[in-house]
Amino acid sequence: MDNQENIMNEVLTRLTRIETKIDSVKPQLDDHEMRIRELEGRSGKRWDAITLSVVTAAVVGIVGFVLGKLL
Repeated sequence: MDNQENIMNEVLTRLTRIETKIDSVKPQLDDHEMRIRELEGRSGKRWDAITLSVVTAAVVGIVGFVLGKLL
């Protein structure tokens, strides 16, 4: 029985160490996740801005063409 108790104590000690390491790494993982989401959002925002610019230029061009023909 003494040997089993030693084994159990060793297992508990190792589990405690693992838990401590996980607790220390979790804030870093959360920070990295936040940064990745921000970077992913940037490219989407850029694409939205480019699309808006192209659509605006097309509308302005069409309106200018129509006004040029009318006047």
